[in-house]
Amino acid sequence: MGKKLLSLSITIFLLSVIIYTIYTNLKESTNKSVEVREEDLLQEFVDIPMDDTTITYQMIEEPVVHDHEEHAHGEGNLPSEVRTLNSEAPDFKLQTLTGETVKLSNFKGKKVFINFWATWCPPCVDEMPEIENFYKHHSEKNNVVVLSINSTDLETNKASIEKFVQDFHLTFPVLLDEEGAASYAYQVLTIPTSIIINEEGNLVEQIIGPVTEEMLIDKLSS
Repeated sequence: MGKKLLSLSITIFLLSVIIYTIYTNLKESTNKSVEVREEDLLQEFVDIPMDDTTITYQMIEEPVVHDHEEHAHGEGNLPSEVRTLNSEAPDFKLQTLTGETVKLSNFKGKKVFINFWATWCPPCVDEMPEIENFYKHHSEKNNVVVLSINSTDLETNKASIEKFVQDFHLTFPVLLDEEGAASYAYQVLTIPTSIIINEEGNLVEQIIGPVTEEMLIDKLSS
């Protein structure tokens, strides 16, 4: 009886050792697998490309959108684009800030320089003193009419236009395009845009971007 109990005890002990060994091996194998997977994930994260484009994109703020529909102000420091034209200038009739009515066709026999602008446009601000200087010192002797057309349909209020004119001491006529009809007729999509019309009332050039006094002297001098 004693020998049977001893044999049974030894058998149970051996089975316990075998079970424990199997359990330990399985546990170690599982841990190694988890560690390897963690290393793989870490390596995948490290290998994610983070080039300059991605970083720049993340730092870009939401653009400021003006409710200006088809019009857009020009970018500073960019050269103006000059397009040659050869067709009859569309006639228009607009009011000035002082309430006077100006009709383009009344100026046949004179060269006409038309400038489309808005108070919120930085390049327009830059070019205004240049246009004013040309108007004061060169327009009369060169038989040139200067008409400044404000894109009033894109302005917040007329008071801002009046303040702009006063701040820059503008003396040439400022016309109000309240419905955007003149801008549409002359296909003005970018501000500032200027138009040169010859003595016969025909379009000569369209200048997209700011102008300078020197440019106007070169293009409008007799």
